Amino acid sequence: MLRIILCCVSVFLVSCDKPASQTSNPQDGPEHAIEEIRIAAMSPGMSVMIRDLGFEDRIVAKHDYDMILGDRVPAAGSELGFDLEMLIQTDPTHVLYQTTSTERSKRFMEIAEDRNWIIFERPLNTLDDIATTMDDLHFLFNGVPQREDQQYDMNEVFAQPLPSAKLAAAWDDLGPVADAAGRVLVLGSVDPIGAMGPGSYHHQIIVRLGAAQAITDGSMWIELDYEDLIRLNPDSIVLIAPRQSSEDERFAEPIGPSPEDINRIFGPILELPINAVTNGRIGVVDHPLGLLPSASLGEVAEEIGALFTQWND
Repeated sequence: MLRIILCCVSVFLVSCDKPASQTSNPQDGPEHAIEEIRIAAMSPGMSVMIRDLGFEDRIVAKHDYDMILGDRVPAAGSELGFDLEMLIQTDPTHVLYQTTSTERSKRFMEIAEDRNWIIFERPLNTLDDIATTMDDLHFLFNGVPQREDQQYDMNEVFAQPLPSAKLAAAWDDLGPVADAAGRVLVLGSVDPIGAMGPGSYHHQIIVRLGAAQAITDGSMWIELDYEDLIRLNPDSIVLIAPRQSSEDERFAEPIGPSPEDINRIFGPILELPINAVTNGRIGVVDHPLGLLPSASLGEVAEEIGALFTQWND
């Protein structure tokens, strides 16, 4: 929790290293009244954050692969390139996007400066990135309280819990419950078998929850075969398999797969001589946004924690 708060504070108390005309600085507070804000959310993860902060109705343009906004919001491109005509047409006050290896075009930056768009660019590579971005957006659109002498009123800033506090609670160490899960293997697919390795969001979640890792070395995505599973011999297996859902179902409480579904999903894996099978510690997290780098990973962590608790009962 302390790490998240300190990261957040440093963002709005220290000036950004990009020109002010190109990058937002949450310390300045909102430059537009709430009713004037028009957001181009060019990151699916940031769209979820904006929704959770209560500003979904301010979004006027979205990423091509956005997962939560309806047809009322037009798509305006992706990391491969923004649809400049659509952005001009939707006339945003703020353009939000995730830092990637792809640089924004010179033409986009010229248009942004000409139209006084406020650019908000952040990496979403880690859980802490997600938490601090959530807080940055909170301060960007709600402002940072100041005293009459224009100094930051830190008592007021922390008078209410920051958005990151909810995430910190969801990612908190579960203690004995996590210990009892043993060495956890997180899978992203079963055919072929693909594991979430070090550096992946879900591997980070398992670490934060206090559980041991079945895989401690390697890349963020590791393909395995049955012999690899036998060699790893995990005590527990969690499969992240987002379910398809309509807009009405998207935010419903998770039901979870039935035993019949587990048998169908895992198939031959259930015949392997590994601890997870012997102990019946195999589960599925099917949150619709379970693979998205956003605040939804807090709910994913809670579902994983629920599995740990179930296995420990």
